[in-house]
Amino acid sequence: MLTCVRGMLLSATQVCAGDDARLLLEAEFNDQPLDQQIGTGGAAQGEPVSLALNLSAIVRAGPRPTPSLELSHASTGVARSALIAFLDNEEMNHGDLIIKLTVRAAQLDYFSVGLRETGTPIQVFLALIFTAQGNISVNDANGFAGNLASYSANVDHRLRLEYHMDRGTYDIELDGVLILSERSHGITERGIGALLVGTDSQTDAGSLFYVDNIRVVRGDGIFSGSFD
Repeated sequence: MLTCVRGMLLSATQVCAGDDARLLLEAEFNDQPLDQQIGTGGAAQGEPVSLALNLSAIVRAGPRPTPSLELSHASTGVARSALIAFLDNEEMNHGDLIIKLTVRAAQLDYFSVGLRETGTPIQVFLALIFTAQGNISVNDANGFAGNLASYSANVDHRLRLEYHMDRGTYDIELDGVLILSERSHGITERGIGALLVGTDSQTDAGSLFYVDNIRVVRGDGIFSGSFD
């Protein structure tokens, strides 16, 4: 359910009157068929636009209170991601962009959350890696930003990524705590148009990573909604 605080939201692509804001993506998986590979109908369907070969991406009723996307693979050695593009293939290169999602690892292992441009994902606006040591590391086009936080198995963790495209910087919050501020991502020639979530080349076969409540908004303070 999409709710516009200052007015009626008639469609996923409409903005609130008087505000340069737009809901670019909402994927909650509540209406997706359970226990089967998710479709690739794109943002309008709340689905990825593509899935890496041999990536298992199945909507499960648990372990979260609501259905979520379970990601895994059966063999190591190759990173595999679900590519989730924005509505109308929009690519943001100015203004502010807010990305929220909830993630949950069934065990400590290697999993990834990334931000790229539209089309073939080359530009690294973000490569956030959950490691088998329980760390969360951050990379971008400017290089390694460090191991900035830790995560726990079988615990929901809320991510909030805010990109200031005109300044070329971004902030990261984990569970409401700011862990990175005003970091320069180092990219000037493209904008952000897609979210990648998935496994890493080091991920053990069968390890599970859950993603839920994905919401991407241009601007802030316009759309309401919780992570639950």
